[in-house]
Amino acid sequence: MKKGPFNILHTEAALGFGGQERRILREIEGLDPARFRGLLLCQPGSRLGRVTEERGIPTLWIKMRSGYDPFAFFKIFKLLKRERVDIVHAHSSRDAWLAGAAGKLRGIPVFRTRHLLTPIGGPFVYSRLTDYVLTVSEDVRRYLISTGVPAEKIISVPTGINLKRFDPARTDLVDMRARFGLAREAFVIGVIAVLRSRKGHRFLIQAVKQLLPEFPQLKLVIVGDGPQGQNIRNLIEELGLEQQVLMVGQQDDIPSILKALDAFVLPAQEEALGTALVEATAMGVPVISTRIGGIPEVLGDAGLLFTVDDVPALVNHLRTLMRSPELAARLRQDGMTRARTLYDENLMVRRTEDLYLKALGTTG
Repeated sequence: MKKGPFNILHTEAALGFGGQERRILREIEGLDPARFRGLLLCQPGSRLGRVTEERGIPTLWIKMRSGYDPFAFFKIFKLLKRERVDIVHAHSSRDAWLAGAAGKLRGIPVFRTRHLLTPIGGPFVYSRLTDYVLTVSEDVRRYLISTGVPAEKIISVPTGINLKRFDPARTDLVDMRARFGLAREAFVIGVIAVLRSRKGHRFLIQAVKQLLPEFPQLKLVIVGDGPQGQNIRNLIEELGLEQQVLMVGQQDDIPSILKALDAFVLPAQEEALGTALVEATAMGVPVISTRIGGIPEVLGDAGLLFTVDDVPALVNHLRTLMRSPELAARLRQDGMTRARTLYDENLMVRRTEDLYLKALGTTG
């Protein structure tokens, strides 16, 4: 039997670079090089693929037109033999069908991570083309079980973060208040999320409008880009909040932005886990979010929760937080403790490695 290093092929058909792709990157880079060699299979135009190439990770490119693309299937089938792949680890629908089927025909263990809480088309790919299904939260695990995926196949492995990067004690963080022209006395709320309708930016903007007469020092910083960008700008203008709300687009230095915040709010209407929430708590930022999906699991008692779409409840939470330094201090401490205990990316990678070794029938 092969002793290693074992070749782990991650596959990702999506072209973007969000939380899902960042997790894949962490899972590849965090592998123990004495036992594993990580590779990525992606499509031409993949932003993740560009990043892995730049970082020296073996990156393979195949056009995947659909989950039933015969040309892509045969290329992947041959690739598995050429690269001596020991485990296939798929992450999106299209590549899960293609690489899952190819892996099964090759007799290779197939893993599939479900990153989202959105409805699936059916349990077949999880039940028949996958040996292990990983989920980013217990809530996603429960959902897959409800659709008919065998419970014994599904393991929750929460997404972890780099706790050295998201450390409020870092001395090299940039003063983002100065960069964005935010006064020291301002109460700064932040949201870091793709500008999609389901992230609920509009609810937070409406809450700021309601709170301004009582708290004129209030500021909101929106980080990210996406399809709802213009609609959000239109709402800001409609409510006359151009001086209170800053849209700063996509940013790379997230730890420095979080360090500048007094509160982090994610009013999402659906969320499998919410990695941005973990990053915020790790940086000691009090968090307010919706009681939906994996969010209660992430925050526990270390955040304030409200019902989806309930703007008055969000307003009340923000008002309470601004009036109570003691509450803010407790949330900061509890959040940092929870992030460091449960959401270290090294824990995520080690748990995944253990499952790889189990699938391969070895202890390494």
